[in-house]
Amino acid sequence: MGLVTLLALCVTVLLSGERADAMGRKKPEKVVGIHLLSWTSDSLLAELGNRIPDLADQGINLIFLEVDYGFEFESHPELRQGGPIISRDGARRFAEICRKHGIRLIPQFQMLGHQSWAGTTFSLLTVYPELDLTPGAFPGNEGLYCREWDLTNPRVNEIVFPMVDEIVDAFDADGIHVGMDEIFLLGAEESPNTKGKDPARLFAQAVNEYHAHFVKEKGLEMFMWGDRFIDGEVHSFGEYESSLNGTAPAVDMIPRDIVICDWHYEPRPAYSSIPMFIEKGFRVLPSSWRKPSGVRALVKYSYGLEHPKMIGHLFTTWSRLDGERLVNYRPLRVGVTTIRDGRYFDVTFDPQHPSTDELVVELATQRPDLAIYYRVDPPGRAGEVSEPDQHDLKYDGPIHLRHSATVRAVAYRHSVAVSDMTERRFYLHKGLRRPVELTVTASPKYPAVSGNATLVNGVTGSESYGDDQWVGAEGTGLEAVVDLGAATDVSRIVVHSLNNRSNWVHQAAEVRVAGSKDGTTYTALGSVSFSDEESAIVTHVVAFEPSTARFVKVTIPPRTIPKGRSGAGNPAWLFVDEIIIE
Repeated sequence: MGLVTLLALCVTVLLSGERADAMGRKKPEKVVGIHLLSWTSDSLLAELGNRIPDLADQGINLIFLEVDYGFEFESHPELRQGGPIISRDGARRFAEICRKHGIRLIPQFQMLGHQSWAGTTFSLLTVYPELDLTPGAFPGNEGLYCREWDLTNPRVNEIVFPMVDEIVDAFDADGIHVGMDEIFLLGAEESPNTKGKDPARLFAQAVNEYHAHFVKEKGLEMFMWGDRFIDGEVHSFGEYESSLNGTAPAVDMIPRDIVICDWHYEPRPAYSSIPMFIEKGFRVLPSSWRKPSGVRALVKYSYGLEHPKMIGHLFTTWSRLDGERLVNYRPLRVGVTTIRDGRYFDVTFDPQHPSTDELVVELATQRPDLAIYYRVDPPGRAGEVSEPDQHDLKYDGPIHLRHSATVRAVAYRHSVAVSDMTERRFYLHKGLRRPVELTVTASPKYPAVSGNATLVNGVTGSESYGDDQWVGAEGTGLEAVVDLGAATDVSRIVVHSLNNRSNWVHQAAEVRVAGSKDGTTYTALGSVSFSDEESAIVTHVVAFEPSTARFVKVTIPPRTIPKGRSGAGNPAWLFVDEIIIE
């Protein structure tokens, strides 16, 4: 290729906004998809069709439409769900609207699992109860998450495959999403045909059978949820988001051309399953739900990998969002904005503690080729704070802090900011790195970076309770005693607690402070009570007349989740990040 031709090509690419590799080849467009549930009638699809232009304007280029039994099956009309359903004409009309607006439409049929919900069992196992994996068990679905069909019975595939083929044909689709999330009953005692068998081999058997039919025979692209392939002992996502029931080894027993929809809903610093799937050769479509902070964290992490097998992002809804609620679905808005901003990297902070008089902070990013610019501000700086830019300090080694400060940092690639501003507050106070004991054991479910000592390590937490700077207590409240080493004048205690009410995490309602010279006899120094605050992180300040104490006791009583909140009447979680003694 000549120099003139190459320059002309580069100019064309820049002007068009298309991304190209070093050879001028256009890079594949990332998927921006949405999963839609409960639109199973012609009238509802017509209503949804009116929203397709708005979704396309936001960048949506893929829709997974969960159909399941809500279709006018000809092969098995006895399995049509009750009430209105989707006709072949209704499917065709909706597919045409999607195609007109550049949106790929792929139907979903839940295979194997999710054959019931709450007390309702769905069509296949209602009409053919002998095809239940656990026949006769769990009357009324009590004690059961969801029913599953008997994958060892060939009659299941003989029934289901023609039904799914009808759906795919009606929507003129080139792919199928087979579901298969949250499978818990393979090998269970209640399953006569799989009891004692290897859940991984059973699960892989099902996946391979579906792949043989839909991919090898029908030429479709196959998508599925990825949670059963994630080893929960390795990745620590919990029993729903990952497998703790033996199915994870199946990931090495299935074809690599299956697209894995890897769903995660909570904000985390990293999502280790995504590179795991990539390393094994799968394309991955990270999938989020309703929590905007979780959406943003997942988009930033996955796009920051900059790997071609990370193919985009999928927004799930798990309920029917009518009209403007769909178009203005906040997780979608937040995620699309994050994708468009292109700020996928984070600056991380690694504080060191060489002494009780100094904190040494190291900064890093996922990419060594990025430059970090930072600023050190007083911790209580008021007003709007602009993010650091290339006029600020360039990071070239550890930052030495000998006073409390807020460190703000941004990563740059050349002259373009490629991260959001990350900030962390550091406090040098009288309790820094002093011995601390809890009278109530902290919860091991969310271990803090240094155990109890995290409460006096000088580092504040982020808005995520998964941040290892928070010490968590499950329904017990918290009482901590800090040994200052010698009699010391104290006049103020500052404590932060966390709000995440949808997950039963509530701020401290009261903070009590007491002091002692001998560790036995304590004198009350002050307290503060709070009504519910709206902010994610609540600052509790207990100020009192200067007093001399060697031991400082901070008590936060347990609280019950109030009426009108998720989990009302249950004990609330408490998360505390730092006990600042001044």
